[in-house]
Amino acid sequence: MLAYKTPAEIIGHDGLRIVLVRGVPSPWSQAAKTMLEIKGLDYVAAPLDVGGANSEIVAWSGQNSGPVVAWRDGPPLNRWLDILLLAERLAPTPALLPADPLLRALAIGLGHEILGEGGIAWNRRLQMFSMAVKAGAGARMAPLIDKYGFDADDAAAAGTRIAASLHGLTTQLRAQQTRGVPYFVGDSLSCVDVYWTSIMNMILPLPAAQCPIRESSRPAFTATDPQIVAALDPILVEHRDRIFKAHFRDPMEF
Repeated sequence: MLAYKTPAEIIGHDGLRIVLVRGVPSPWSQAAKTMLEIKGLDYVAAPLDVGGANSEIVAWSGQNSGPVVAWRDGPPLNRWLDILLLAERLAPTPALLPADPLLRALAIGLGHEILGEGGIAWNRRLQMFSMAVKAGAGARMAPLIDKYGFDADDAAAAGTRIAASLHGLTTQLRAQQTRGVPYFVGDSLSCVDVYWTSIMNMILPLPAAQCPIRESSRPAFTATDPQIVAALDPILVEHRDRIFKAHFRDPMEF
């Protein structure tokens, strides 16, 4: 079971620590935590409350968002690629980035397409901001909107961008399965499989037994944009289900 410590306790810890978004299935947090666990890395965790001041975490890391990962006296890291590279350095096996440089570049590129700026998670967040603003709940989301920005035109284009990314991921996964490999990149599990399983929390969350999100929040995390629904090929859903069963905590803990 995930046992949260206080921010002060993890800030003073001399090993690996992580700040995780509490109460919602943040794909960035779930991916970071799962990769540390796949690699068998021991860590201590503290919660970040969405919309809260989180003053101790902000003073330490400069971020009012999660995840934040730090190792010993190194700087707190909050970007998905920096966290991945730290995990690879601390535990080179099992590797979540291929050794081949071209496959490595492909994995990082697909990772950006899923979690990076302008990627699937980024655009789904824009759609969620748009829903909140239209429902008159923009003030509650103000800290996140201020941090990441919101533009109505970008939000309107988000569905088209997400659908294009989903089509690309489907093409890649089909090509891999055609050659008998059940992973996105290379011949084994990679960060891309973890990132995809995590981002599905913002597209088609698992049932409550596996993803115990508040039922009042589930509609916001479920994509209804017709372009996204049409582009979500069953092969992508099956892949999420298989990777979750093999490599994620069941149920997810957040």
